[in-house]
Amino acid sequence: MRRRLLGFVLAVALLGGCATVPTKGTIRNGEREGLARDLGGVGVEAKPPRANIGDMQIVSGFLEAMSDSQAYDVARQYMTPEAAGAWKPEAQTVVYDQAPESLTRTNNGIQLTAQKIATIGARGEWTPAGPNEKADFLFKLKKVDGQLRVASVPPGAFLGSNQVDLKLAPRDLYFFNPSRDLLVPDQVWLPQTLPSGQAATQLIQELLKGPTTRLGNGVVSIAPPGTEVQVSVPVDLGVATVALNDTAGSLRDQDRRLLAAQIVWTLNQLNLRAKITVGGAPLLPDEPEVLPFANFSAYDPQATAGAMTKLYGLLGEKPQRIVGLDGASNISAQPLNSGPLALSKAQSFAVTLAGDAGAIVTADGHRVVYGKLDPPDNPGKPSEIPVDGRTLPPSFDGQDNLWILDKADGDHPRLRVRHDDGHLSAVETEFAGDTPVALRMAPDGVRALLVMHSAATKQNYVETATVQTTNGGKQVKLGEFQPLRLALTNITDAAWDKQGIIVIGTDKAAPQPWLVSTDGSSLQLLPGAAPGFVPEHVASNTHKETLPVIQDDAGHIHWLSKDLAWVSMNDDDSQATIKPTYPG
Repeated sequence: MRRRLLGFVLAVALLGGCATVPTKGTIRNGEREGLARDLGGVGVEAKPPRANIGDMQIVSGFLEAMSDSQAYDVARQYMTPEAAGAWKPEAQTVVYDQAPESLTRTNNGIQLTAQKIATIGARGEWTPAGPNEKADFLFKLKKVDGQLRVASVPPGAFLGSNQVDLKLAPRDLYFFNPSRDLLVPDQVWLPQTLPSGQAATQLIQELLKGPTTRLGNGVVSIAPPGTEVQVSVPVDLGVATVALNDTAGSLRDQDRRLLAAQIVWTLNQLNLRAKITVGGAPLLPDEPEVLPFANFSAYDPQATAGAMTKLYGLLGEKPQRIVGLDGASNISAQPLNSGPLALSKAQSFAVTLAGDAGAIVTADGHRVVYGKLDPPDNPGKPSEIPVDGRTLPPSFDGQDNLWILDKADGDHPRLRVRHDDGHLSAVETEFAGDTPVALRMAPDGVRALLVMHSAATKQNYVETATVQTTNGGKQVKLGEFQPLRLALTNITDAAWDKQGIIVIGTDKAAPQPWLVSTDGSSLQLLPGAAPGFVPEHVASNTHKETLPVIQDDAGHIHWLSKDLAWVSMNDDDSQATIKPTYPG
């Protein structure tokens, strides 16, 4: 088989080493080193009310002032003393589509009615609004010393969507998965205009509060309860000094290292190195005083096993390795004939992140078969798991747990996990009448990505979920479902990617591959989009060197090379279709 160039992107925006072609939303860098802030646009500076202005001007000024979380005292000057005292802007921030017609005058005051974009909770969690959800509030006015003031208390703060990226930035708090071998990002939105010392202090304070409800008990914070920063986190020449109180002194050596990893990774996104002390002494006395970020790379949440870049697939219902994507050899599909997976015809195929084992759903739909890809001369019996109804392609996490969702076309889809020791556990979940279409686990084994078919709208949508435990840790549960609320239709697939999530769906024209942030706050075309084929399915994972692979509506595969050219297997040599899959 030969290479064939299908298209090349002529105009590319390069940001911190990651190339993207934006059409909507804000470009957010997927790399962990040297994240840069996007300060484009014009911010609104909070100003106190002028004397003798009208009702509309008072409410407009109030909305402008509350858009700056560092100037809530200025915003309170627009309110009556009673309202100012009762107002709790930190409770939540409602992001809305700001437009001139958003404010209208009524008999009772000034009415705000606008399209609601999202709600940012007290911990900074971004929750997209429903498709018809509105930002709706009546600002009642009252005269104080002859001047109009706002007398009604809003439910938190309001923020126009055009001000979000000027005022706030998505930041990750890092916690550990239950096996404590990978960090899990917990994204929150925090003020981005703070001086570096204040920003570092706020970030570490949020980290020490523990995970948000979205991750809950699905992750582990190594900091013992009561661990605090002593006063603040000063920054000098790019080094943040994190002085913890004596509570963290009770940690064992290994746990001290894990806590250091949480802090170092969390501060790295501010381009800060970390010096960590407990009661005045170094947290890690045997390590350099300023801890190198590279010393904690083993906990990378993107899981950087080299095998993750290897492409696999099904050709003629048989597992294959796809070689030649890197240009080192001719592109070809090499059958895996020596292992137990070759003994049965397959309808789907999954591979461990290490690339040493895999699982198939048999073509008859009755079994999931697990086995080594390149077994020794005596491979033994394969592991078989009975399944019922429609079974989605299974998914591995970074701990070699195999997640299996069957009965997908029934009233009660069933989710189970085969642990790396062969034990099979039921996973409690509830899809509320909607039908799962695809399931992809993140390497950490905590976060899940799903494509769902809505019973109400008859459209597919994308959501994330979290693996947590109930009943004192005895029962595993998939919950905390978070629909991404994308402005896309005809969604056919989604997969984790190093920069977020890749979604196949339609905006206004033909189906395209889209790059989406993990909370759904930004949406943009994947580099090299709009090539000469119709995308239908995507294979990708979080490894920074993995090339996204698209299967088109004719079953042929195409991948995005590092020079942003779409490349395909030449179907002149073979009309057979390939179902691509990466480890994960």
